Amino acid sequence: MQQVAGDIAAGEPRATSLHRGQEHCPVCDGSRFTAVRPAFDDRYGHPGRFHIARCDRCGHRITEPRLAEADLPLLYGSYYPRRQLVAAELAAQAKGAGSRWRALGRWFWGTDNQGQYGARRGERMLDVGCGAGVSLLEAAELGAEAYGIEADPNVERIARELGLRIHQGSLQDEPFAGVAFDLIVLNQVIEHIPEPDQALIRLKSRLAPGGRMVLVFPNTRSLCCRLAGARWINWHIPYHLHHFDAVSFRRMAERCGYRVVRIRTITPNLWTVLQLRAMRGTPVPGEANPLWGGGEEAETGQQPLAGRRQPAKRLALAIVMTALSAVNRCIDAAGAGDSLLVEIRAGGRR
Repeated sequence: MQQVAGDIAAGEPRATSLHRGQEHCPVCDGSRFTAVRPAFDDRYGHPGRFHIARCDRCGHRITEPRLAEADLPLLYGSYYPRRQLVAAELAAQAKGAGSRWRALGRWFWGTDNQGQYGARRGERMLDVGCGAGVSLLEAAELGAEAYGIEADPNVERIARELGLRIHQGSLQDEPFAGVAFDLIVLNQVIEHIPEPDQALIRLKSRLAPGGRMVLVFPNTRSLCCRLAGARWINWHIPYHLHHFDAVSFRRMAERCGYRVVRIRTITPNLWTVLQLRAMRGTPVPGEANPLWGGGEEAETGQQPLAGRRQPAKRLALAIVMTALSAVNRCIDAAGAGDSLLVEIRAGGRR
């Protein structure tokens, strides 16, 4: 591993064979990986040097060195920009989540890549990695009883101010003991978990009979990823520890005792705009990138663009965004969108 770290520091993108007995591939349980290129945090300025590695058995890609669960609170507390969030603004963002107009707007903007929108009245929902808690507020608007888990200690303040049930910690703490959930949501989270297969196995015991799980995560077989290559914004090193496509995730889910009920791709329009901007800039290792000042909203695609413009420019922006939305929805229909939304249920194949 020391040799690999040296190669990365020198900026040499040559492949290096790895064998680390304590790590395994969550897709096929392999233990040999090949480092294929160096990588660094091009968003928030984490100073570490990393690389993308490929499983020699199945081709699944991971981030090396892989962070441990215990590393996550310090990582997110120090570098993720949730310290600046205002509770009242989050509450306003969630208002009216169940209206038809809001649902149409989410489709237009590509922001329906969130599992909480499938919550039903009277259900209990658990959002693993719930961020600032907007998903819990939206699920409550839909009539569900919402719970959350979040590693970022900055969220404790927001949870207190909004009266949200958020456990600050990890899934390994076994929070909300004795509560079974009709819907478990992982929005842009499974790729952040060091051992995602173990997380799926643990979550199976928290599902109520007939319960379902909805996961949303970046799609490494998206058209945008293929075009952007190493500049794809959703590599998101070192926060994304695993890099899935539909095939690799299905294989992992089935190995963990689930069956895939549905799968589709969704591309937030904001992601496309940010990707185009990212192609113009040159990020510097160890320095925060001003492109990502939007924080969590930028990552999930929830931040609207129109409200940030002067009225004189809104008409032109509306025309551009309508055209962009039309293109993205066609790409999504072809299964080549930038994020995958997958619903799974406990049980084998049917």
